[in-house]
Amino acid sequence: MEDYRTASSNGQSEKINHYNSWGVILRNLDIIFVSYNSEKWITNCLKSLENQTIPKKNIFITFVDNNSTDNTRVLLSEYENKELFGGFQCHLLDQNLGFGKANNYGVKYTLQDYVLFLNIDTELEPNALEELMDAAVSSNNDVGLWECRQFPYEHPKNYDPVTLELTWASGAACMVRRDIFVRIGMFDEKIFMYAEDVDLSWRLRAYGFKLIYVPKSIVHHYTYESAGQVKPNQFYNSTYNNLMLRYKFGSMKDIIKGYMLYYSLFFNRVPFSGHKKTVLKKMIKSISEGQQFRAWKRKNKTLVFEPSFLLWDYEIIRDGAFYVNTLPEEKPLVSILIRTCGRPAMLREALQSVRNQTYTNIEVVIVEDGPDISRGMIEKEFNDLTIQYYATEAKVGRCVVGNIAMEKANGKYLNFLDDDDVLYADHIEVLCYQLLNNPDKKAAYAHAFETPVKIISRDPYEYIEMFHNVQHRQPFNRLILIHHNYFPIQCVLFSKELFTELGGIDTELEVLEDWDLWLKYALQYDFHYVEKVTSTYRVPYEMEHHADRQQLFDKYLQKVRGKYTNQKTDFTLGDWFNDAEQIINRPQSIVYAMRRMTLKTFVFKVKNKVYMKIKKLLK
Repeated sequence: MEDYRTASSNGQSEKINHYNSWGVILRNLDIIFVSYNSEKWITNCLKSLENQTIPKKNIFITFVDNNSTDNTRVLLSEYENKELFGGFQCHLLDQNLGFGKANNYGVKYTLQDYVLFLNIDTELEPNALEELMDAAVSSNNDVGLWECRQFPYEHPKNYDPVTLELTWASGAACMVRRDIFVRIGMFDEKIFMYAEDVDLSWRLRAYGFKLIYVPKSIVHHYTYESAGQVKPNQFYNSTYNNLMLRYKFGSMKDIIKGYMLYYSLFFNRVPFSGHKKTVLKKMIKSISEGQQFRAWKRKNKTLVFEPSFLLWDYEIIRDGAFYVNTLPEEKPLVSILIRTCGRPAMLREALQSVRNQTYTNIEVVIVEDGPDISRGMIEKEFNDLTIQYYATEAKVGRCVVGNIAMEKANGKYLNFLDDDDVLYADHIEVLCYQLLNNPDKKAAYAHAFETPVKIISRDPYEYIEMFHNVQHRQPFNRLILIHHNYFPIQCVLFSKELFTELGGIDTELEVLEDWDLWLKYALQYDFHYVEKVTSTYRVPYEMEHHADRQQLFDKYLQKVRGKYTNQKTDFTLGDWFNDAEQIINRPQSIVYAMRRMTLKTFVFKVKNKVYMKIKKLLK
């Protein structure tokens, strides 16, 4: 093994503290790269590290090369800027250890408190490490891992928009506390590639540690040459390791389901030669190897951990896996409008999701319908946000409150957010980018999760999310919008020009005021459609709540439709023909919706429909 490094006499990077101008210790960071025939990535990756906003002397770089046969080793040995960093070392192996084992090898030659595992086919935004370290330093001691956000394709697994907590983290760009990583046994070296990050994440959680998403720390990861690309190694290793994780963490029921899934691969149509032979070999091998993985569960019986196996996935997936994320070049002011009514515990979560936004030029306009019950909480906990707060003192209703918020807003773009709903961290970033790059549009909207919740306590606000469902996946279509609303209110970012020109919310409505507003705007201007989940709206899980709400909706449904019966527009017959053609060519709505539902969602919808029918019959 040939070794190029700057190191101390014992062969390890020196553990050195650096200080800023105020005498505060700047945390050091080890970055470990595993390379294998990676020559086309190395130069740009290292250049992005040279451009980081944190001092380079706080960065210690370790390469572990898995016996590359291209120009990788030459590029590493001839790299001219090693001295910029606190340390730079290369371990050139004579065999391919795989991803997890090679990273473990690198960890043994490093000393800093934080270790970032980073794929070599990446480039970092200049502030990526600064944001990552800020998140780590501000975290509690029960956090063991932080994950960066990947561009151009954000990993679509779900996370908590309020706490930013994850159930598992991608190993392509994640940082761990060294002591915790070593304590739980590091990467499982039985896993050559794929799912070793899920395994690490689950063991961290089993030992009581949290995983946190850091969406402001952006890493460009060039893992796919095109959207939806399927790679043979990824396909076979990820499916096989799913079965191994069922042995390691799951019940016998999970293992049996795993074999049923794996058997189904025989019937998959894939573009790889020898597919059935490969699957058969792996299935036979799984019986003996599965027992090796099962040994961990037998050894750690006292650890309480419930794994999540969702077919081949380990977490629910948000729409937009191959949405191309891009940072907007301009950053006009965006006003987030929150209507609230004496519910500070709920409002707290909505504001936390605003605080987590990756888009920075935001003001929040909060209008409380009634006394200023939420003022104290806002001033005490959210003084880092730019907030305009108003309380009406007397009750005026949600529609009047909404109009007050729009009038007070200073932003170029406006976005309503109900106090019991939340935004994913990139919500404003995504929609603002789309409006800036589609100047002919006055509004943009994305998908949202509908999340039924069981309320345990209102203050403190405690609840159980029963499931996540995307109720609306509808491209912009005025004919459908006239029939029913498919824009949950927080999904839409719109120009304030619409309010200035066409007015605000109809104060004669008790409900469906958002549908009425979107109809008024959509009958004059086009909306831009974004196929990505960027928010969550919560609904009651209990059926009686749905029945009461539905009765109120039914009352106002015809009233809203009636307002636009004689509405004149400037749209051509061709515009209406295109909308009609879209409806005709789409799948039957019931089949289309059912195909995308989970069984739990389907049962929930059916139960509510049956409950409503029975309630009407008993009247």
